[in-house]
Amino acid sequence: MTAKKITPTIQGYLMILASAFCFASYGVWSRLLGHHFGIFFQGWVRSAIILIALLPILKMGNKFKPIAHNDRKWFAITMIFTVFTQAPLYFAFNHLALGTATLIFYALFLITSYLTGWLFLSEKMTSVKILSSILALIGLFLTFGLSLAVFSVTAMLLAALNGIASGGEVATSKKSTQKYSSLQLTAYSWVLILATHLPLSIMAGETQLMPAFNFEWLAMLGYALSGLAGFWLVIEGFKHVDASIGSLIGLLEIPFSIFFGVLLFQDNLTLPIISGGVIIITAAVLPDLYALKHRRAKPVPTPLPL
Repeated sequence: MTAKKITPTIQGYLMILASAFCFASYGVWSRLLGHHFGIFFQGWVRSAIILIALLPILKMGNKFKPIAHNDRKWFAITMIFTVFTQAPLYFAFNHLALGTATLIFYALFLITSYLTGWLFLSEKMTSVKILSSILALIGLFLTFGLSLAVFSVTAMLLAALNGIASGGEVATSKKSTQKYSSLQLTAYSWVLILATHLPLSIMAGETQLMPAFNFEWLAMLGYALSGLAGFWLVIEGFKHVDASIGSLIGLLEIPFSIFFGVLLFQDNLTLPIISGGVIIITAAVLPDLYALKHRRAKPVPTPLPL
C-alpha cells in the first residue's frame, strides 16, 4: 500500500500549527536567556542574527521596493509601534509566569488591533468585534487583577505595553502590505530594532558580550530562528487554508505557552488565571467562528515577529 499524499490544505494546517509552536516558544527562550543578556542587548543581537539570514533572501528575491512618498506616513507609524515590541515582553517573560504574560499580551493585542482598525483604517467595529473586545477586557482584568499579589506590577504593565505595540504594529502594517512585500516590512522592522536597541544597550551600561559556544548563546540562536521559522510557516500556511480556520489553529500559541511554563518552569496555573485565559481565548475565537458560520474568510493581518 502506498502512503496517502498530504494535501495542500492539510499541509497548510500543519504549517500554521508549527508556527504557533514557534511563537509560543518565545517565552521559553526568554526565560532560558534569563538575566545573562540585557533587555536591550538581546534585542539588538537577535535582530542582527535575523537580518543576516533575512537580507540575502530579500536581495535574491528582489523584494525591496522604494517607499512612495504617500506611503511613508504609515511605514513610520508601524515602525514606531515596532520599537516597543521587544524589550517589554522579554522583561515580562522573565518576571511573570509565561501563561500570565501571554494572556495579558494577547488581550491588549486583540483590543488594540480592533481599535486601531476602527479609528484609523476605516474598518467596521462590528457587534462581534465589540463583544470580543469586552470579553478580552474582562479576561484582562481578571488575569491582571488577581495576579497583583503574586507578580511584579512592572512586568504586567510591560506585557500590556507589548500587546498594545504589537496590536498597533500588525493593524497599521495592513496599509503597507497591500503594496509592499511583508518580508520587506519585516526587514525594516528589524533594522529599526537594531538601530534603536544597540545605542540603548550601550547607554544603559549593559555588558556587550562576545558570541560564544555556550548554552546562553545557543538559546539566543534558537530565539532568533524560531521567529524566522514561525513567520515563514504562518505566511506559507495561510496560502493553502481558510483564513478563519487558520486563525483558530494559530490561537494554540496561547495554550502552548501556558503548557511550556507549567512543564518546563513549574509556573503556577491558578483557577483565576485559567478563567481569565478561557475568556480571552473565547474573545479571540469569536470573529473566526462568525466568519466560518457566514462562509466568509476573516482578513488576516501580516503576522510580524514579536
